[in-house]
Amino acid sequence: MGRIQSSIGLVTGTDIVGTVDQLMAISAQPRDRLLSKAAEIQGQQQQIASLTATVIGVQLAGDSLGSASLFRSKKATSSNTDALSVSTNDNAIAGEHTVRTLQTAATHNIQSAQRYEAQDEALGLTGSLTIQPSGFVDDKVLLSTLNDGLGVQAGKIRLTDRSGATAEVDLSAARTIDDVLDAINDSGVDIQATTSNGKIRLIDQTGKTDSNLRVEQLGNAETAADLGLWGIDEASSTVDGKEIDLPEGTTSLQGASLTQLGGGSGLGTLTDFDIELADGTSANIDVSSAGSLGEVIDAINGSGLELIARINDAGNGIRLRDVSGGAGSFTVSSSDETAANLGIDGTTDDSIIDGADLNLQTVSLDTQLSDLNQGRGVGTGSFTITDSDGDTGAINISVDEIETVGDLIDKINGLSINVTASINEAGDGIVITDNAAGTGALKISDTGTGEVASKLGIEGTAESDTLVGSEATTIEITADDTLDSIVEKINESGRYADASVIANDDGTYSLQIRANKGGETGRIGVNTSGLELNLRTASQGRDAVISIATEGGTTRFLNSSDGVFEDSITGLDFTVKEVSTNPIQVSVADDPGAAVTAIKRFAEQYNKLVDLIDEVTFYDADNQEVGLLFGSTETLRIQNGYSRLLTSSVSGAGDIKSLAQLGIRLDETGKLAVDETKLTDALNEDADAVNEFFNRTNDDDENIGMVGMLSDLADRYAGTDSGMLINKTQTLNTQLERNNERVDSMNTRLESQREQLLKNYYAMEEAIAKIQSNSSYASGISYIGNDY
Repeated sequence: MGRIQSSIGLVTGTDIVGTVDQLMAISAQPRDRLLSKAAEIQGQQQQIASLTATVIGVQLAGDSLGSASLFRSKKATSSNTDALSVSTNDNAIAGEHTVRTLQTAATHNIQSAQRYEAQDEALGLTGSLTIQPSGFVDDKVLLSTLNDGLGVQAGKIRLTDRSGATAEVDLSAARTIDDVLDAINDSGVDIQATTSNGKIRLIDQTGKTDSNLRVEQLGNAETAADLGLWGIDEASSTVDGKEIDLPEGTTSLQGASLTQLGGGSGLGTLTDFDIELADGTSANIDVSSAGSLGEVIDAINGSGLELIARINDAGNGIRLRDVSGGAGSFTVSSSDETAANLGIDGTTDDSIIDGADLNLQTVSLDTQLSDLNQGRGVGTGSFTITDSDGDTGAINISVDEIETVGDLIDKINGLSINVTASINEAGDGIVITDNAAGTGALKISDTGTGEVASKLGIEGTAESDTLVGSEATTIEITADDTLDSIVEKINESGRYADASVIANDDGTYSLQIRANKGGETGRIGVNTSGLELNLRTASQGRDAVISIATEGGTTRFLNSSDGVFEDSITGLDFTVKEVSTNPIQVSVADDPGAAVTAIKRFAEQYNKLVDLIDEVTFYDADNQEVGLLFGSTETLRIQNGYSRLLTSSVSGAGDIKSLAQLGIRLDETGKLAVDETKLTDALNEDADAVNEFFNRTNDDDENIGMVGMLSDLADRYAGTDSGMLINKTQTLNTQLERNNERVDSMNTRLESQREQLLKNYYAMEEAIAKIQSNSSYASGISYIGNDY
């Protein structure tokens, strides 16, 4: 049976536990001294860690001075930030640039002029809607591509018509041949400018002979010569300039060449056609010498009739508008097929004749597959072709190393199946024709995850003996379709455009089709068949265009699909916000501010190190207190090392040999002070010398300047490979481990000692209790003797 023990002696009344605790406190004093030492070591560890981090911070701040571009930083300013913003990168060069923002970027957007009462009610329309990403007949010829790539010098010319009237024409902002023609036609003299077989043609419309038709160059540029107009001085009403060298693949100065239309087969022999307006006026238009669609349009507009001829909204044909205001019919006709071949024959009581698609050839044997689908390409997958006899062949774009449409056609025609591949009739894709005359159907299928056949437009099963591919996407519309369902069908196709329903101010709804690629390359055309959607172009896809002239040098024209011009001038990025009628001055100058900021940041980081060392090594004589690292060799070495480096002269450096020459000094508190004025002056005077001081290198391209020395010093102190502070941390870890082991041993011994003391006290209580019990028993014994 166990015994009940109390913290108070039941016999003696002694506070046993308290007495033992007091005795143990005396015995534990060596252990407690070890615990205090452990706390001190842990405190030192924390402060060494803070010191290490701060030294690394100084190193990083010093390393930030290691870029030569920092000391050659440039700052760019725009004289019109509303129109043009500008930023610099490391390669910017000081100078002056004149920039003109000629055009902002836009995404092609088409909307229906037809308005509908509801967006979810059937429209009762049956037909098709085709979205095409190419085939635009109004592509403009860039001046920069002419004359074997030498372009056309920006400048001014003077025109004199045959009445003797003159006008100066500023072509410094002209980017295309169309810009040149427009500038001449709007100059104020009665001269019409058009093109003819690679030449600019000038037509005097004064009907007078008082003067020669004359072109003169103004200034030192060679603008007139580059345009083939140099030296024109003739007593003639029609004068052709010299032929201009066109870039490869371009056959016309103005719009599409007639030979490129009709899918590349041309429009046949064109002669003339008749136009009769609603007011009864008429004219015969001779287009027998026209070489391009632009020249046809110029001939129509030069007829003297009250009408406007231009490229239609779809960008694939001619649009004529009768503005005579008459009440009759508007008719275009010809005795042969000329009007029909131009897509404009017919009679209407409306004022507009919207010409047919003239099928500009956009795909040839030389077309790169990667250029198809607005530059998205067709991928590198594979597909199979099965002829009507059931024989199958496979095409793998990557494995077969197919790069062009011609390569693809050759590879298909080389398969051991009975099919033929060729350019389709419209000239916008390929056609696969089955020659097997079997009982099955021609079938083309993509394999795996590839979409080559789909993107070529040839995937599927033929209903006859051909599968005709095209870049265009056609959506079939049924009578049950609503605006919402038409939008869904367009968006499901996923090619070229996104559709939506827009709410009009009057509560009605319209269809919107917006290109999903910005700029000129994202331009789309939408044709409808059997549908009265009355589509109109709200905004045409176009690139932002700027012209740049540096220090009065040659003007260059640049395009951007999103209005951002990166590195358009070395080291400069531009963003076009709006068109400016006036030239914008962009100035690039040295900007010492970045270097000054970086050096101040280094000084601030170093001063944090000084503050930290003061904090951990303080000595308070009044209160007899010291910091945990007071007197440590580590802090002393850090102080002395940085002090010597920051005040020393760098041997082998250039004109600048010390920080003091830059206005960077240690003050009376040991902190770095930066004289911004002196530092800025030094940077402005010779930034290369400042960079040499910080970033001088040896033959091994190692930094032996101030940056390199700061980095080496930091490595000696805080480097992971035997750095002084790292070694100190390891030493403290070892000390702490040994200290803790001794504490653990002492705790075991003290616990045993405590148990023994308690046992001894309780044993003493029992012994005293027995003695007292025996004494009490003895006192109760009386003597019994013989009473005699």
